[in-house]
Amino acid sequence: MRYQVREKIFRLGEDNDILNESGQPVYQVDGKVFSLRGLMLVNDLSGNEVGQVSRKLVSLLATYEISLAGGVSAEVHQRFSGPFHPKWTISVAGGGDLEMTGNFAGHDFLMTANGQTVATISKAWISLADSYGVDIADGQNDLLVLCSVLALEAEQDRSHEHNRGIGGLGVVGELGGLGDLLKGQP
Repeated sequence: MRYQVREKIFRLGEDNDILNESGQPVYQVDGKVFSLRGLMLVNDLSGNEVGQVSRKLVSLLATYEISLAGGVSAEVHQRFSGPFHPKWTISVAGGGDLEMTGNFAGHDFLMTANGQTVATISKAWISLADSYGVDIADGQNDLLVLCSVLALEAEQDRSHEHNRGIGGLGVVGELGGLGDLLKGQP
């Protein structure tokens, strides 16, 4: 199944719309702006919460927790792999691991499990500047894949804002990063 993740142009937090391949809305993502953990709530079109994505406050490398309405939970975490070939692992509770590799900044990467492609994420087949496509193989947990991609996007936005000196809450400012405190920076 193909999805289109469309970032809202004017947004505070991680607000996104997720559309199906016909361009119809399927999920709405509500990023909570003043959440220290970068909480994102994924809702169906009826407003029912079907998933949550949040950043762990204390971890050596970036780590996000995912919980889905059906009881599925997972952890998306960055792996030690060197600066030029970053890798992320999705550890599903009670299941196997998935791996994400590729050009994350360009939204051109793969998600695999046991060497088999689970999903392809790309801007190649989307013409809108703030959108990208997620093509998920049959038989996969679409919501888990989409939430994992949202976690990666949140970390990229967080890193980009930190590098620009804006902070984790956009122009509003950052309430204080634990990583900075641990490094001895004010």
